[in-house]
Amino acid sequence: MEVHEIDHKISGVISPVEIMQFMTHNSLHLYKVKGSRAPFDRVVAYEKVEKNNPYRKGAVFVSPSKEDLINGKGYVVTSYEALQDRYQQLSHWTPNTYRGGSYYDFKNRVIKGHTRENLKQINVIGFDIDTKNVDLYALYLGCEELGLPRPNLLLETPRGFQAFFVLDTPFYIHINKDYKAIRIAERLSENIRKALSKYVPIDTACVPFGFYRIPREDNTLDFYEVPTSTNQLLSWSKKFDEQENRSFLRVVYNKYTSAFDQTSSDWYHALIRATDIEKGHHGASRNNALLTMAIANYASEREFEEAYDELDQFNSNLEQPLSKSEFERTLKSAYSGKYKGAKRSYVEGLLELWTDGQAQFSGREGWYKFKKPREERVRSHYNEWEEDIVAFLDARTSPEKPFLEGSFKMLAETFGMAVSSLKEVLKRASKLKKYTIGQGRGAITKVASRSMLFKRLLLLRKEQVRNAQLTFAELFPELNLFKHQLVSPFVEAKLLWDELDLIYRAGTSPPAQNTG
Repeated sequence: MEVHEIDHKISGVISPVEIMQFMTHNSLHLYKVKGSRAPFDRVVAYEKVEKNNPYRKGAVFVSPSKEDLINGKGYVVTSYEALQDRYQQLSHWTPNTYRGGSYYDFKNRVIKGHTRENLKQINVIGFDIDTKNVDLYALYLGCEELGLPRPNLLLETPRGFQAFFVLDTPFYIHINKDYKAIRIAERLSENIRKALSKYVPIDTACVPFGFYRIPREDNTLDFYEVPTSTNQLLSWSKKFDEQENRSFLRVVYNKYTSAFDQTSSDWYHALIRATDIEKGHHGASRNNALLTMAIANYASEREFEEAYDELDQFNSNLEQPLSKSEFERTLKSAYSGKYKGAKRSYVEGLLELWTDGQAQFSGREGWYKFKKPREERVRSHYNEWEEDIVAFLDARTSPEKPFLEGSFKMLAETFGMAVSSLKEVLKRASKLKKYTIGQGRGAITKVASRSMLFKRLLLLRKEQVRNAQLTFAELFPELNLFKHQLVSPFVEAKLLWDELDLIYRAGTSPPAQNTG
């Protein structure tokens, strides 16, 4: 009985061992060499076929915990059956296969052999995101914009996330070729991490082919079973090197070489002393004030905790403070990396409404530089309005409730614009998603940011693991009604709507080699 027959998928959830088998390209034995629980005749037939296999099987290293890993303790695993038996008690493994392994201290399980020189084949390109304060949609968006494929696997870790590209053709390591394949793979890994670090905070200094978190039911957020083309990645890496070399040779003058501390400005101090800021003023409410000052902290490179403490005091001093959940959502939005600095138009509106008007905006414009006042521009402000709506939604919605809904007129009033303007913004938008239920006066329109919807999908992935009997329609009824409208957004509109079925419906097993 093969591994992907041992642990069947439950209601569309692919088993972790199937994922590991897919990641390692069947480079381990199917059954244990000793003590296999599989039928004897099946094991004998498998071993008979393997004797004629010119490609030798390898080994991976696993560890039960981060503490054990730090102390060099773990196990050498050579079969998928052993992974099936142990994976729920393991925290780390090496998705890239080694020629073999042994122990410095067998009694205490101190492992030996997980060295660069002992690699048999490099199966995956993996990377770490060492923070939970990140917009994962930006990772997928970054892949699309850079010309990279979507990651095959996304895992949640205690401190952040890990993502992997599973290569369709592994890098096979040949000692007599002076480990050339390792050097090529290392360069590819370095380029991918460097390029994607512009979108999400990737650890660019991690060991590229070492230990990673092991896939389990409780940490697998996304799995895509079409392997990444190794040749396409190599072509991409070559072009990236050429671009980097051109950038390196070109001298660029940056007039903003030194960061301007916006939190030391007069306008910042004037706002943080204001205590009567209320809700309900479009572009100048208490939420806008908090977001603007939080962005100023982020642009001034202040630590999140430091900004939290100061702005928490500001919020507490308000006559009508924000709730803790809304306060924290707004702060996290400001620190998401989407904003470069405080926006002049927002600052000036806040100063005019809530201060004595003595303080003036100073510093460079964080989002846009305006040649004309906003009300005088006709078409150029649609992108700006879209950013305004995204910021508004991210501060007021959540993965549990990603939509803001109401009549079109009500939504237009909420966003502070004419109905015709809102329709045009949503028509042009690449970061927003709109659904309308019903017709005429009774119609209800739902609006959400694509980023929040992506977080919603990840949340539903977790919920499906907890309750595998739920159907897609039960999990996401408001989207199931419009499933026929979802068209290739990863390519066209930069949202993974076309991947919904891969995450939530019953699918086929990952491609497996014929092992007899």
